[in-house]
Amino acid sequence: MLIAASSLTSLLTASAGIGGGMVMIALMSYVVPAAALIPVHGAVQFGSNIGRTGVLRHHVDWVRFAAFSIGAFIGAAVGAAIAVRLPNSILLSGLGLFVILSVWVPLKRLAAVKHSSFALIGAITTFLGMFFGATGPINAALLSNSFNNRQVLVGTLAAIMSAQHGFKIIGFAIVGFVFWPWLPLIGAMILSGFVGTLCGSNILHRLPERIFRRLLKIVLTVLALDMIYRGLGMYL
Repeated sequence: MLIAASSLTSLLTASAGIGGGMVMIALMSYVVPAAALIPVHGAVQFGSNIGRTGVLRHHVDWVRFAAFSIGAFIGAAVGAAIAVRLPNSILLSGLGLFVILSVWVPLKRLAAVKHSSFALIGAITTFLGMFFGATGPINAALLSNSFNNRQVLVGTLAAIMSAQHGFKIIGFAIVGFVFWPWLPLIGAMILSGFVGTLCGSNILHRLPERIFRRLLKIVLTVLALDMIYRGLGMYL
């Protein structure tokens, strides 16, 4: 089920820009033990985003990617060193509300994120990702207005998420998580995800810009509402 889902969720991310990671972690939560959920999901997403970056490599903004990666390295290092896990109920609800505000409330200060801000965002979202898992919607909400072209947006987000998940894997390995028993499943899901990426990339190039932006807003909003719902469910 997870191998098939990896292909479909990669297609979603490649065509809409974001969303597949959140759908995947929701599905994995029914099968993968809680202690392994975020590390295994991070490894699968790392491979998936590497494939998407390769397909769209000519559209990646490598300067902004480098700035984000510096911050992501710091965020992963700090997150791995902290033993206290943040309450999932508060984190899910808070992140969901933030995504909705970022998508639907016109905040001019978020219209064009500077290069230095990419490093700060990389540090914060990677740190949160050590506890929460899929932070793709947060990155998309913060950074989507910094790119005028959908191919550049999707390609750069893929590269950014590759760095973020890569540093997460290193962090979890340092604190003692053992990845090797999960490697067959991770490898199969990555290969399946690459097939979905190829299909989704074809859809991306054919989508009109206006429809793409509307689709991205809808995907982010649905995911944000789901985060709030699950967060309140944990709290209650």
